[in-house]
Amino acid sequence: MQQSDRRQFIALMVDIGERYSKCISEPLMGIYWQALACFEWEDVENALQAHIHNPDTRQFFPKPLDIVRFIEGSGETKALRAWTIVQKAICRVGVYQSLAFDDALIHAVIEDMGGWVHLCSMTLEDAPFRALEFQKRYLSFVIQKPKRYPRYLFGINEIENTKNNYLISGPLLIGDVERAKAVMRGGGGVPLLIHDPKTVQSLIESFVQPTVEKKL
Repeated sequence: MQQSDRRQFIALMVDIGERYSKCISEPLMGIYWQALACFEWEDVENALQAHIHNPDTRQFFPKPLDIVRFIEGSGETKALRAWTIVQKAICRVGVYQSLAFDDALIHAVIEDMGGWVHLCSMTLEDAPFRALEFQKRYLSFVIQKPKRYPRYLFGINEIENTKNNYLISGPLLIGDVERAKAVMRGGGGVPLLIHDPKTVQSLIESFVQPTVEKKL
């Protein structure tokens, strides 16, 4: 959460305190803020509402750990949903087209995993392990937002055209168009992961050049 979220956070905590006849003192408010400030306001609000409406938990005033559990549970759902979107993009868009998702965390995760071209190079045997890695990394970013993320993800066409000084077309927008544009506006900066150009080039060549079967 940002400092700009503090007022609405305090208002919600006071409202919940009244529901449970509990006085929310300033020190107690500080403890909750410190424990939950690393999360997005929307996630905190949804988790608090989920707690007070859940028949298994609503009889107790929520502790910070209770809220974190709700948020991380929803984070796992988000991570799984994000991987499903990425899988569809791999199948339907492929490795050649640059693209921008409407979720900045997807960009951050794929960059950490080696980039779009590298992710698209996974085999069927690798897929379950890459899915698990993606979801773990995504969940970690739900809890602790990345300091930066790439504006969009480079496909083979753009990498090759840039190298040869050819014209470059814009990235394909995946999901909600306006949110994807907002993701692009908020991205940039020095990449957290610097790739060896030879490794990237070898991946590109594996897609571009057809394999030749040797005859016995």
